[in-house]
Amino acid sequence: MKLTNIFTLFLLISILVSCRKQEFMPEPEGDKVPFQEINTSLKEAITASPYAIFKAAWERSNMDAILKIKGAKTPLTVLAPSNEAFIADGLTLEKINEMPAALLDSILLYHTLTGNYNPDDFNGREDSFIAKTILENPFLKVKPAISGYSLADPYFYIQALKLNGKSLFINGKSAGESAPIQAKNGVLWPINKVLHKPTKTIYDVLKDDGRFGMYVELNERADAWFQELTSYSIQHDFTEGLVVSTAGDYNIIFNSIFAITDEAFHQAGFQTVDELLELNNRNPLPYMDWDTYSVKGAFATDSLMAYHRWGTSFAPNDPNYGGGVKNPNNFYTNDLNNVLLSDYTLVTSSYYGTVTYFKMPLDFGKEGTQVTVKVKGSDQPAAKITEGDINTLMGPIHVVDRLILPKGFKL
Repeated sequence: MKLTNIFTLFLLISILVSCRKQEFMPEPEGDKVPFQEINTSLKEAITASPYAIFKAAWERSNMDAILKIKGAKTPLTVLAPSNEAFIADGLTLEKINEMPAALLDSILLYHTLTGNYNPDDFNGREDSFIAKTILENPFLKVKPAISGYSLADPYFYIQALKLNGKSLFINGKSAGESAPIQAKNGVLWPINKVLHKPTKTIYDVLKDDGRFGMYVELNERADAWFQELTSYSIQHDFTEGLVVSTAGDYNIIFNSIFAITDEAFHQAGFQTVDELLELNNRNPLPYMDWDTYSVKGAFATDSLMAYHRWGTSFAPNDPNYGGGVKNPNNFYTNDLNNVLLSDYTLVTSSYYGTVTYFKMPLDFGKEGTQVTVKVKGSDQPAAKITEGDINTLMGPIHVVDRLILPKGFKL
């Protein structure tokens, strides 16, 4: 066949295919939505906003210069408290105008997040965004999010963001309903409260609060007794993960606890810590088996307290290679539900893959507006969180109204 005939045949086939495609293509409906390019910068959005006190704080601070360095190539989300929020917090325009720039920097950096967060990002998302602020604490180093990539990461304060309908929740608490403003290099999101960075560890808050004296004393005395019985050979330290460590490459980890008030102990029938420690005498006391270099026996109060720390002390352990790697458990109350956490891995296998994963042992529910928590399969009543989301350097403290007990535990 001649080349011209081949070309003519190919052209006819193309025309026929094109006609059939057009025949079955639906007619477009409605007007075409034009692409709207956003030209407003984050700074211009701040300047145009009605939040006079926030703008005054920004202008007196060094934020513009700081963001040229920290946020030059990264989109940012700025949480902007309203005028009413600043005034309710005692920060009037007059006080803002008297504050040193460095203090204003600290406040505003804590309200500025790395990343572009807008309502579309929350669509279909059940869990909170753990957003990193650009406020760093140079004295702290945190356990790396991904093991093996680094020995320690810089400590940046975080905000847990969740959208419930139109209401933005920050660290478990509502920050109001408002429409964020999308800029070309980030988001300006108005909020109805001034956020305060945590300054204390979990252990410091427990000690200073005044409601948790028996909880702290019980664990401290049980630690000391255990060390004495086992010749100080095996670590039994309630404060691990609750204080700034002085050993290792990192000195802080993100986690949370369920804290028991003295009143909750009293309602359970214990008026003193001595009465609680007496529970340990109903089982053989721990002792060191030097042949296997392991502890035999356990305290009854270990089971009494374990699930207030997510039960991770019961995670599988390899006698030769140790335990697995703990995942963060710094969950705020609006993430405490079974949809998110029923299959959550609290402790992975060891570095050598010799132990099985330790999954979430707790069951979460709701009683009215309060979150409830109990051990899966337990015949004990669920504890209610009477005050949640007490923020610390590590994560939240959730106050519960009763002991979180495993099945069959008799008080």
